[in-house]
Amino acid sequence: MDLPPSLLVSAGYDAGSGSAVLKFYDPESGGILSWEDRTGHRPYCYSRLEPADLSEIAARGDVAGIDRVGVTDPLTGREITVSRITGSNPLAIGGRDDSIRNRIETWESDIKYYEGYMYDRRLVVGRYYKSDGGDLVPADPGVPDEVRLELKAMLLDRVDGTGMPDQKQYREYISGWADLLSQPIPRIRRLAVDIEVEATEGKIPDPSSADRIITAVGLKGDGCDRVLVLETGAERGEDKLGDEAKTAFFKEEREMLEEAFRTMSEYPFILTYNGDEFDLPYMRHRAERLGVREEANPLRVLNTSATVKGGIHIDLYRTLSNRSFQIYAFGQAYTDFALESVSQALLGRGKTDYGVPLGELTLSQTAKYCYNDALLTYDLTAFDSDLLMDLLVTISRIGRMPIDDISRMGVSQWIRSLLYYEHRRSGYLIPRREELEARSQGVKSDAVIKDKKYRGGLVVDPVEGVHFGVVVMDFASLYPSIIKVRNISYETVRCPHEACKKNAIPQTNHWSCSERNGMTSQIIGSLRDLRVNYYKSLSRRQSLPEQQRRQYKTVSQALKVILNASYGVMGADIFPLYFLPAAEATTAIGRHTILETIRGCGEDGIEVLYGDTDSIFVKDPTEEQMGRLIERAKRDHGVDLEVDKRYRYCVLSGRKKNYFGVTDAGKVDVKGLTGKKSHTPRTIKDLFYELVDVLASVENEDGFRRAKRQISERIAAWAGRLQDGRIPLGDLAFNVMLSKAPREYTKTIPQHIRAARMMKDHDNLGRGDRVSFVKTLNKSGVKPLSMASIGDVDATKYLEFAESVIEQVISPLGIEFDEAVGKPKQAGLEEYFYG
Repeated sequence: MDLPPSLLVSAGYDAGSGSAVLKFYDPESGGILSWEDRTGHRPYCYSRLEPADLSEIAARGDVAGIDRVGVTDPLTGREITVSRITGSNPLAIGGRDDSIRNRIETWESDIKYYEGYMYDRRLVVGRYYKSDGGDLVPADPGVPDEVRLELKAMLLDRVDGTGMPDQKQYREYISGWADLLSQPIPRIRRLAVDIEVEATEGKIPDPSSADRIITAVGLKGDGCDRVLVLETGAERGEDKLGDEAKTAFFKEEREMLEEAFRTMSEYPFILTYNGDEFDLPYMRHRAERLGVREEANPLRVLNTSATVKGGIHIDLYRTLSNRSFQIYAFGQAYTDFALESVSQALLGRGKTDYGVPLGELTLSQTAKYCYNDALLTYDLTAFDSDLLMDLLVTISRIGRMPIDDISRMGVSQWIRSLLYYEHRRSGYLIPRREELEARSQGVKSDAVIKDKKYRGGLVVDPVEGVHFGVVVMDFASLYPSIIKVRNISYETVRCPHEACKKNAIPQTNHWSCSERNGMTSQIIGSLRDLRVNYYKSLSRRQSLPEQQRRQYKTVSQALKVILNASYGVMGADIFPLYFLPAAEATTAIGRHTILETIRGCGEDGIEVLYGDTDSIFVKDPTEEQMGRLIERAKRDHGVDLEVDKRYRYCVLSGRKKNYFGVTDAGKVDVKGLTGKKSHTPRTIKDLFYELVDVLASVENEDGFRRAKRQISERIAAWAGRLQDGRIPLGDLAFNVMLSKAPREYTKTIPQHIRAARMMKDHDNLGRGDRVSFVKTLNKSGVKPLSMASIGDVDATKYLEFAESVIEQVISPLGIEFDEAVGKPKQAGLEEYFYG
């Protein structure tokens, strides 16, 4: 098959042919093209045993051969010879009880076969390829001259290779990244799918049994605005969609499903929201029950996901519940992951609500409800010029991982894949965890935090009180900068070179290498330099077409996601390349940098109010003072210090990590905003934001005193309404989503499970169902919302919960909750004795 220039988007293994299969997106046809491996590549792993000691392994029927090969041991930097064991299929290496990795000590036996295949063939997901004489070759589109000139200027003027022993290699790295990440991203054809299933109150249908009818299928895609509705006997009602979408009615459920499958098969990418666990498995199994032919059913259900034959499925629930997307890509705009919450936060609109149970809707209302869910799902990938789709392509390029894997896996897997790719590209043997742990043994650690193996970032004691004119100065990408500038990587910290011991890491007995570039430092450092010095400026370059500027902004955001998570990943002991001294060295240098900066503030007459890991709060500094601080940080530590926020005023409590600030624009920042948690009752959320609004209006000291009085008054008024039974019961409800069925809890029984077990149909409740309950005066302390009355409410428990939520706002203000709600202050012993 000839392959036109197409984007590599996914990969897998075909057991029938025994080979890797690649999936390409052809921008011209808007379809998926499959490419089966023709090189004879086979799965393999390594052993340090000689072939003579592997005779039992060699005799296995699923071993194709054993040969000796040379690799570099990254821990010593020396070339070594190892035995490469080639299997006839991936399960020979790993995945079964009798696989080779369970029989002998092996290296690189836990890599998915299709990942290893792409690593070996230097194939990068998100890159363009074409066929040439039966093989695949890169088909990189041209990068605009202006962009190339900008990169050249950056490499000459702005890239500081400090910390990199081999600066030529480092610059080549940056150039390679820029060529890859600047390749255009095509607009990807896609279809969003949502289904509705016959409703039973309080029960979510089971996809594995699929024993209830599918009443509607919503389809929203490029050139497709349809909803398929089953005539169930319910009233048709008035058309609610109009010109927005076409409704097709079906008398037979099987015909409706076959039509849905035909439409889905026309699209390369299928989007769902929770389709891995619900929509696609339900459709698959329902079609089987109805006798739909296998060849007409495009869906496949895997262990932890579902997919489309010949296409790619992206479950946006899995993607948007990824904390890296939630926090770094979308600024924590949403706090729970329901379609309604995410859509309201990112799109400004939500699900259709007719105010009646789904089972009581007319057919036309069902059509509107179902289509709207499909439309929301599609628009979550389309808003801001296809931002999410472009992010997925860009992160796939960086992580060297299929788009469908990127969309489901956490950032630790992205970074693992990137590092494994670079090991294979460099001819490095990927070390086993035991090897890295052995290098850490006997190394003194100064961890002072319970359950932590090493000390974290520095937190400076806050200066209690109200402070006006506060500037927060932030070390941009502090840990990534340290990793680059001090050449921090598992193979370069405590390297074997005697001469390198002079490169001491402050506050530790570690050192870093000055003879070779660390793999982690080179990767993280180059990505950091590209974001700061290249893509951020290109995204604002007005002489470039808008589409290119948007892409460079997307690249900058993707790099931010990776960089902000990079240290957290590599500093986590579950990461396969975790090395304690490297994690400890990074935080030690961070603490040293902050302390030296604070010392510099003192020398320059700047008052430091607070410090937290990578930022310092300073009181009313001049522009000249800030300029000197920024220059000193760069000169002495190789890191970038910048102004992050300017607070009109900031209130610091005596506790660390407990403060709030109001910006010049009136935005209130509260550290640890628990008022936004999804299960918090509406009435307490409303009170929380009411108090925040009062704080936002403060302009000066007098206004602050008035605000304290208003806050106390509003808390008291709310407590009065609560105690008088004047708050609607629904506003007092806690709403908790079940992570498993109530019957599966056997030891500790949480309060929402106690409430669930009181419901008539609790045996039908399962994972994903939402339980609404109120705190009550009865023995169990809770009742389901549907069974409770205002007279049941335990006001004391609600006062306690409200205090825990709003304490973060009132504690820095010096307001006592008990005093605000009118409780008498408890007297101390001195007051009893001395009056």
